[in-house]
Amino acid sequence: MKKAIVVGLMGMFMGTVFAQDALVYENGQYYTSNKELVKGQYSETYENGKTEATYTLENGILSGQALFYYESGAKKEVGEYRNGEKHGKWMKWNEAGKKVTEANYYLGDKDGDWTIWDAEGNKRYEMFYIKGEKVGIWKMWNEKQELVSEREH
Repeated sequence: MKKAIVVGLMGMFMGTVFAQDALVYENGQYYTSNKELVKGQYSETYENGKTEATYTLENGILSGQALFYYESGAKKEVGEYRNGEKHGKWMKWNEAGKKVTEANYYLGDKDGDWTIWDAEGNKRYEMFYIKGEKVGIWKMWNEKQELVSEREH
């Protein structure tokens, strides 16, 4: 599977932009058009010029903090990658700025507490995973904030 993304490569030395290049995603790694593994920070932009996402790559693999934005410029999602996989706490907001998801991962697997809120900021779900498996008591609330379901996994 190949995927090309036009991005600005950021040099590690004092954050200077060194070049524009099309990145190629192949076999789980990002390469330059010269087939060199990518290292450093890069960003993707919307057609309107606003930032869509920023990432850090180590030896062509996503590693470190990742930030995603709506086309309006509002923050959409933040989290970290380790060895190309989502790892640790990830949070997501709707375009109005209300947090709608807080999730945890362990090297790409759902792992830990997951909480989901509706667009008004009301908690709707609490879930728990251990290495991708559903565990514990899962809870669900209705729009009136009444607990309507508890299910043990």
